[in-house]
Amino acid sequence: MRLRTKVPVLGVALILAGISHIAAEERREQNPPGGDEFEHLMPHITQSCVVVRETPGIWPYRSFPYGPLGLEVRGAKTPAEADHIRNFFLGAVAGACGIPPDQVTGYFFCGPQCPANRRDHLLGQLPAISSLARDFGDLRAVRLLAAWAPKGELRVNDLFLMQNRAREAVPSRVMGFVPSGDWRSWPSLGAYLQKIDVSEGKVIDLTRRMLEIGLSALIRDPSGIRLVGVGVGDNESGLLFLRPAGSRPRVNAKWPDGRKYTIVEEVAPGVFYYETT
Repeated sequence: MRLRTKVPVLGVALILAGISHIAAEERREQNPPGGDEFEHLMPHITQSCVVVRETPGIWPYRSFPYGPLGLEVRGAKTPAEADHIRNFFLGAVAGACGIPPDQVTGYFFCGPQCPANRRDHLLGQLPAISSLARDFGDLRAVRLLAAWAPKGELRVNDLFLMQNRAREAVPSRVMGFVPSGDWRSWPSLGAYLQKIDVSEGKVIDLTRRMLEIGLSALIRDPSGIRLVGVGVGDNESGLLFLRPAGSRPRVNAKWPDGRKYTIVEEVAPGVFYYETT
């Protein structure tokens, strides 16, 4: 089923609130639960925004949901709380990066034809994507592989390779923020991959193929393997390769992190094109 998507009113309000309350005192007044942990994230946000302030056009390719300007909230009490925090975070990030409010999600909500264009782009490469999903599925120790701009930065599980530094994000104590502002340093990406018994060559190959297709993340979750195209905040598009016993996605079904499906279409047996908000 294919539906036209739009930004929920509450989401817009939270994004604008985040942008409008960047000063520390005001942020404390507006903070969602986990406010101190949110404050602890600000140096990471500021550093990650440097390249965006220098080259604003990089924003759509650096703000992907699983990159340095995205946020996982693993310790939220409810899906609604997780979504509230993530939307507030997006607003704060956009403000720190100097992105005007109308451009925060503008490249995702780019008109009624955009969902169809995103779908067609992925379906036109379905054989290559299916092969990529199989090979990623074989790397049992890798839950998540993501890449963003500038080229050369990537993420494997919770390890971020940025500016030639390999650092593993330590989830925050209460809200389970990833990234959290706390890091465990590794000598290199290879050292981390050796620890989890994964070939660095395979990771580099998967990342290369992912970028050639135009994907930003590969994710292993309870439903199956998700191959994410583009996205920002809780807005995401991609393909889901369902596990044999996985639950079929359906429009308006909520995820544990608060987002929900707005588009679901079975494009091949057990393969679904989806979008969320």
